[in-house]
Amino acid sequence: MTLFRLSSFRAALTFTLIVLVLVGLVLGLVLTRLGVQLRDMQDRQVWREIASLSQIYEQDGARGLALAVSALSDTDPGMVLRFSSQLGAFLGGNLQYMPLPRITEQKPGGWIEFPVQNRNMRARFAKLDNDVVLLIGYDLQDRDDLLADMRAVMLAALIGLSLLGVFGGRILADRARRQVAAVNAELQPVMAGALNRRVTVSGSDEWAEMADHINAMLDRLEQMMAATKQVSDNLAHDLRSPLTRLHIRLQRLAEQAEPALAGEIEEALAETDGLLRSFAALLTLSRLDSGVTKLARKPVDITALVSDLHDLFEAVFADAEMDLLLEADTVQGFFGDTALLQQALSNLLENVLTHAKRRGSKVRMAVHDKGAMVELSIADGGAGIAPQDRVRAQERFVRLDASRSGEGSGLGLSLAAAIASHHGGRLSLADNKPGLVVTLTLPKRAS
Repeated sequence: MTLFRLSSFRAALTFTLIVLVLVGLVLGLVLTRLGVQLRDMQDRQVWREIASLSQIYEQDGARGLALAVSALSDTDPGMVLRFSSQLGAFLGGNLQYMPLPRITEQKPGGWIEFPVQNRNMRARFAKLDNDVVLLIGYDLQDRDDLLADMRAVMLAALIGLSLLGVFGGRILADRARRQVAAVNAELQPVMAGALNRRVTVSGSDEWAEMADHINAMLDRLEQMMAATKQVSDNLAHDLRSPLTRLHIRLQRLAEQAEPALAGEIEEALAETDGLLRSFAALLTLSRLDSGVTKLARKPVDITALVSDLHDLFEAVFADAEMDLLLEADTVQGFFGDTALLQQALSNLLENVLTHAKRRGSKVRMAVHDKGAMVELSIADGGAGIAPQDRVRAQERFVRLDASRSGEGSGLGLSLAAAIASHHGGRLSLADNKPGLVVTLTLPKRAS
């Protein structure tokens, strides 16, 4: 699972984004307010200087004002001063030339802003009398540099906060992923049928609470499966024995019956045989799913097993005017459950006899060594199964004959698929052109 698909990481990113927006708005307001306060403070300083210089002019005249302007220019280089006549003649200060109108920007309150040697100035005119005009202001560069530094610091803080959110979200997501992986790992045996296993999560957080709920569910499921097993065992005891006795009685009646009734009794025998096979398959499926049936991991000569089944069914296929062929590799080191594998392959061969009976067709049994895997396949020459129906055909009691008028119980493929899964393998269906190829792909070391 990718990082962005984890809900904890997305939640951390969302929270970080919200915090970044809010902090960015607050810092933006603080920075704007600071800029206004710095401007107002410097404006007030200009007004104070205007008042002071005006008082000096009243007391000492133009000469005293010129000396004061010169002294102020030397002591405060950030100040902009120009003492001139009404006609603009320069009389003193550090600004030799009057700012040109085309580069001067008018601001509210009588303030003007203009550049001097690539530095922005903010100033205003003060008319001391009809002959004396004073231009006084200050350099904006220091204020702009301070605000730029603060913007850089705030931007660095926002970047740091975003990185902290991303890495924090990554830590939380990794923790959540580890917890999910641990829970999934502990649930794998449960999925394989070990309903007595439980999820263990340390601590007292939401994961522990979830583990408690899962364990409570498993407790209930184990109880239900135990009840199901009990019902299955009761059915096995109560139904199989009467069916077997009925089968024996029908055989005796067939031996003693008149020829007119013998055919009907033989049909009844065939029906009871089908019931017994269906019941045995259903019981096997139930026990595989519930974990009652345990896999016997023993060495199996799979080549000999397939050869024996070929020899056993060859005559049956010959009676149906079909040829049963064998292709067998020599397989070494295969481990599995012999009884279950025999049942799976027998069911598949009986499926061919039931659903793919075609006179003169050839049916091929094969076992192939694929390294760590073994492929057992049965290919027939019947009508096959349409690609869109192949998955559904492996479900229980599914019969592709919509009227369900044909033979079979719909358990053959599902039982073979369950046995393959029980061995850690899979069952697959493919086109034989014509017919169907059923393949069991099994690991040599059954899991």
